[in-house]
Amino acid sequence: MFEAITQTQPEDYQSLEILREAYTKIGRHDEALRTSRKLAEAYFNAGSYTPALQQCEMILTREPNAPEILAMLGEIEQRLQASGKAIAEKDKSAMPPSPFTHNDGSLITSGKEGALIDLDPARGKGLGRISNLHERGDEHLAKFLIVQQLFGEEEVNAALENVKAANKDLIAHAMASSMLEQLCQNTPGQLDAVLSALIDRTKFAYVPLEYYETDRQIAPMLPEYLTLGRLFVPFDLVSRTIMVACCNPFDSAGRDAVQQSVDYSVSWYLARPSAIVKALEGIYRLEPRS
Repeated sequence: MFEAITQTQPEDYQSLEILREAYTKIGRHDEALRTSRKLAEAYFNAGSYTPALQQCEMILTREPNAPEILAMLGEIEQRLQASGKAIAEKDKSAMPPSPFTHNDGSLITSGKEGALIDLDPARGKGLGRISNLHERGDEHLAKFLIVQQLFGEEEVNAALENVKAANKDLIAHAMASSMLEQLCQNTPGQLDAVLSALIDRTKFAYVPLEYYETDRQIAPMLPEYLTLGRLFVPFDLVSRTIMVACCNPFDSAGRDAVQQSVDYSVSWYLARPSAIVKALEGIYRLEPRS
């Protein structure tokens, strides 16, 4: 699957990292080395020089005289040095007061007025300033479907209102509803066109979750209001990257909350709503919903 993803998206360094790790684990070291070269180039092109530097150094342990890697390494070191000098030469006196301190210089630590972070235990681990979790991205999805002429405006607006009502004040252990599932329940063939348009628009990779062996131990890493409540399925963990499937890529508030809830990089994938529902039912041992 990741071979296919990296062929169509050669700059997707998260998928390249996962592919390199997979090759290493099954002993395909030549393929792992070739993937490391692609990974170094992807990091370099993205301006992530420190991980690019690490990849170059790892490649040179296998091929000490690789000319293109030595050239890239030299370019990376020059850019890192230039960046360090630019930071060091900044006039510290011109910097604004730190937002982390009061006027008297004391550190802001409480949840009182003026505090930096309002930690609400009911919202999970360290979600801080994410206060817009009521926004699910359904309106953005609705506009996309209408503009792309995938469904009629009246049909989309009706489904939007139904989903808003269904997802309002969800009780514990209750699963959210998907607008795509409602729109495509009578025309399942239309879902392929919708997914194709979403992939082209968002550049999310597609995962056939219905055929993927989901690791049930990963899901509890996220609170239920992000899995059941937002239809997010953490389905695998490779190295320091957790892979999460969703059916609404416009739910930016939910994706931000996931990122702040785990100490891993998060790689997002698009999946069929029915596959996500079935996966969550299996993970949480829920009765299939009608």
